[in-house]
Amino acid sequence: MLGLLLHFAVTLLLPLFSGIAAWYASRTYRAPTKGKLYSRMRSSLIWMGIGGLLLIVKAAAVVVLAASGAEFAEDKWAMQLPMLAIPAAAIALFSIPAARTIRGGAVQASKEPPSARDRRAAAAPGWVFPVQVLFTGSLLAVVQQLFIAPWPLRIGTVVAVWSVYAAVVYLLWIRQKSRYRRFVATGSPETGTPAVRVFRKAGVFLTVALTAAVWFTLGGQASRLPDRMSMAGHEHAHAGDTAASQSVSVAELTGPRTGTPDRSFTLEAKKTTMTLPSGEKKEAWTYNGQLPGPELRVKQGDLVEVTLINTDIDAGVTIHWHGVDVPNAEDGVAGMTQDAVMPQEKYVYRFIAEQAGTNWYHSHQQSSKQVQMGLYGVFIVEPDTTLPRQTADLAVVLHDWQAENGTSVSLGQLNRLQRKTAEPGTLVRLRLVNAGNSRAPIYISGVPFQVAAIDGTDIHEPADLSDSRLELAAGGRTDVTFVMPDTAVGLSRQTGPFVQDGNVLVISPSNGGMPPDAVKGSVFDPASYGTPMRTKFGPGTRYDRNYKLVFDNRLGFYNGTFTFVQTINGRVFPDAPMFKVREGDLVKMSFANRGFDDHPMHLHGHHIQVLSRNGKAVAGSPWIADTLNVAPGETYEVAFVADNPGIWMDHCHNLDHAAVGMSAHLVYEGVYSPFEIGSETVNLPE
Repeated sequence: MLGLLLHFAVTLLLPLFSGIAAWYASRTYRAPTKGKLYSRMRSSLIWMGIGGLLLIVKAAAVVVLAASGAEFAEDKWAMQLPMLAIPAAAIALFSIPAARTIRGGAVQASKEPPSARDRRAAAAPGWVFPVQVLFTGSLLAVVQQLFIAPWPLRIGTVVAVWSVYAAVVYLLWIRQKSRYRRFVATGSPETGTPAVRVFRKAGVFLTVALTAAVWFTLGGQASRLPDRMSMAGHEHAHAGDTAASQSVSVAELTGPRTGTPDRSFTLEAKKTTMTLPSGEKKEAWTYNGQLPGPELRVKQGDLVEVTLINTDIDAGVTIHWHGVDVPNAEDGVAGMTQDAVMPQEKYVYRFIAEQAGTNWYHSHQQSSKQVQMGLYGVFIVEPDTTLPRQTADLAVVLHDWQAENGTSVSLGQLNRLQRKTAEPGTLVRLRLVNAGNSRAPIYISGVPFQVAAIDGTDIHEPADLSDSRLELAAGGRTDVTFVMPDTAVGLSRQTGPFVQDGNVLVISPSNGGMPPDAVKGSVFDPASYGTPMRTKFGPGTRYDRNYKLVFDNRLGFYNGTFTFVQTINGRVFPDAPMFKVREGDLVKMSFANRGFDDHPMHLHGHHIQVLSRNGKAVAGSPWIADTLNVAPGETYEVAFVADNPGIWMDHCHNLDHAAVGMSAHLVYEGVYSPFEIGSETVNLPE
């Protein structure tokens, strides 16, 4: 992360300092006195020196980034650094020696006009041109950094950037040579009347503005999504099947259609007025009028039937069973596995709850908006076993609710202190669900605890923790267990004392008392927690498919809007990759985040095993997840078995990122989707 930030900061600063150096250098020969000439030359040299130091820092940062992986540095090596190093070398070879010549003929404090010799030396391309090229290269480096984020690096991109660089440098050379010859011929530093100079500058400004306007208009139009398209049919697939060979529709990959369900639920999506702790009333979109929605609990092995009724959500709704590896048709992704359920319509989901664990559900139609508005809830699959002792089993949902007076951070209910009771000696299980878009810290105070499960999968032989800070990925879940002491236990999203009007959960034997202050301890590390056990994947595993995902962010257009886009392999949906697998394949994926935001990547329909983080193998319990937070500068290797046929989203669960195209797809060969998205359909892209 530090290397990324340092490189980014230096890249933005270099045009400023090299631009100042170029400005002073180009004005040196026009100085009215020897003293002014010397002063401008000295100022230019000082700013050149600062730029040189920044260039060294930038090169060092690139070396650090390269140590994390070639994907972090390859575009810097191929484009940015050479475009800066070449003019920097020219400054050392030509500009600095030219400065010595100029200095030898100028007196710092003199008010006399410069000699013709001094002016010619200061106007010579050998003094000015290298600095102008450095400025040009630094500007192009910023453009590449902010607007061009390719991975893997394509030769066409490199050629295009270098062609622009060469063309601009050539034009600068022609301009500087012409200016120098005109000055030598006339002996005057002026290049025309004031009116001519104003007209020339206005022409340059209008040309740049017109070019930007054309680019902005065409870029916006080109980025617009089609009015009707298949989410699973875009062109950038890693392997291709023809439509004729795609013989199975996702609509056929259902759960059991017959049989009496063990548990049946009805969820009604509707608009509800909620009262915030501040007294403010706000419209929410809810399941059954509750926020969060009803907690659904079933037993492992149950046949579950859920009827979704849309009362008045105009855009339509669905239910995605986040963390539950349901059959593809039950996955609840509008435009991929079903059509959105429109007002006064209903839809029935049926599946067997095969794996015990903590999960949640939410709408997957315009999910960045609908989850924020309240369409989410907890779905718990309890093990089909008898618990060994008295247990208090509590689910706690983390969410960021947008109020008119700012963001209200939610822990369960809306920003209120909540109290629960548990008798001393009771085994308490807290099921923490992060329904927000950002990684969420959790502090537990007043008792040693264990992390019992991550994303619904149990940890092997967990150990006691005290004052460790849990970091829940957006969309992720963590189960915490502890034996209830005689005193109060607290759960908070911030350090400090537990107060009556705070956003905290307090568990106590007598529904009273307050726990000790939450403290900022070490961050819980799932890569080294628990003890190892045998799994399907090991150092000698041979994989049928290997894919790499590189995450980045840049300025660009998405669906007609200029925004800060989040990319996968340099692209956004519908140009983001599709990863093709066959049923039974062992699949390995590598993640690398060279951007500045966390990307909690969520693969539908499967659980992944984390093999390594930042090049270091997982040493503790097998780390199984369905939502993995990839922080800036981090790399991961993960693996999974392709054992659930269908077409599955693999997207960032910062849903605002998914809304601007950070979505890829995992596609089983021989499977197609009959559903479409776009403004002419009821299905709106994520």
